[in-house]
Amino acid sequence: MILTLGLALLPFIRSFINGEVPDDINVYVLYLVFLLNTVIGYFAFAYKSALLTASQREDISNRITICVSFAMYAAQLIVLCIWKNYMAYVFLSPVFTVITNFVRSFVVDRVYPRYKCCGFIEKNELKEIYKNVIALIGEKIGWTILLSADTIVVSSALGLTAVACYNNYYMIISAVRNLVMVIFDSIRPSVGNSMATESLEKNYRDFNKISALFVWISGFCSISMICLFQPFMRIWVGKEYLLSMTTVIMFGVYFFGWKMLDVLVLYRDAGGMWWYGKSRPYVVSILNIAGDILLVHFFGLEGVVFATLFTSVCMSYPWLLAILFKRYFKSQPWDFLKHLALQSGVVIVAGVFTYFLCYRVVTGYSFIRFVIRVIICAVVPNIIFMGTIGRKKDVHELISKLTKGRI
Repeated sequence: MILTLGLALLPFIRSFINGEVPDDINVYVLYLVFLLNTVIGYFAFAYKSALLTASQREDISNRITICVSFAMYAAQLIVLCIWKNYMAYVFLSPVFTVITNFVRSFVVDRVYPRYKCCGFIEKNELKEIYKNVIALIGEKIGWTILLSADTIVVSSALGLTAVACYNNYYMIISAVRNLVMVIFDSIRPSVGNSMATESLEKNYRDFNKISALFVWISGFCSISMICLFQPFMRIWVGKEYLLSMTTVIMFGVYFFGWKMLDVLVLYRDAGGMWWYGKSRPYVVSILNIAGDILLVHFFGLEGVVFATLFTSVCMSYPWLLAILFKRYFKSQPWDFLKHLALQSGVVIVAGVFTYFLCYRVVTGYSFIRFVIRVIICAVVPNIIFMGTIGRKKDVHELISKLTKGRI
């Protein structure tokens, strides 16, 4: 399906780009390579990674990914330094995607030789699998559209220069998100096991603990982004590629909401509740595209970021929250929302105070001043969170359990 939809979009690729394309870049070939890399990720024994997840051995998968990724980056660096060919650099991505899947398959066969893909599934079970797979396909399509729509709209309406500025910021946001996702992925199997074996009350307490912990983590990351994005970009790419401070603040709010949404997704996935929200990704994607197209003409890049923030967080969060509490916790979410609002208020206060120190006490832009701002962001918000969110016994217990690899 992904391959079919991807190929269907191929004739329209050039119309998504406003402005000139470098002469040595064939956008059609480039698009096909990235499409191939995505499609290949689902083949070459990729399904075997589910066994590592189910057995809570994501550490094996992570080590494989790190080793192969390091080899890929080294190969890409060599290609760029010797041949200075961007297309050759891009072609290495699908090659190493295949290598990753084959290495993971080999390791899984060695660790779990007793498990073989054979036999038959009863019709009732097969029907349930099909139903969940259909829902998951919609989730993946919606997620892909959500991540891609912004870049396409910005490119077609504002040009490649705006895309470059936007991607500079978004690349850092994605890197931070992937770093935080390591924690999510490490506790996902434990959450699933707990939901299958423990009481509803125990899982509700764990849900509140995890939410509080990720308010802390997400709040720290968001505050750091808001305070450090502009000085870092000045050092990295120059002040001519800076976005407005309003956009930076929206990026920070977007990241915080994104991670809070991930907590709900964590429990939805662990509980296998994909079918109940099957229409959500389509609704959110359509509204996001419509919002991007409408607001980009009035507010430019800020309009695109706002449309994504509103649809992906402000719409998805209450939708998923209602599903989780109605279908699993069997209760109303008002107590949880009250605590979340108080914790978010702490994040806002910490953010305002940290921003004041970074831009009113430390003035000007230089590498030394950037380092001072990094220290402020590392110390001040965490002291505030430690004295508020971290004082709760539940958060202490959760951190202690996470250090032992369980919840």
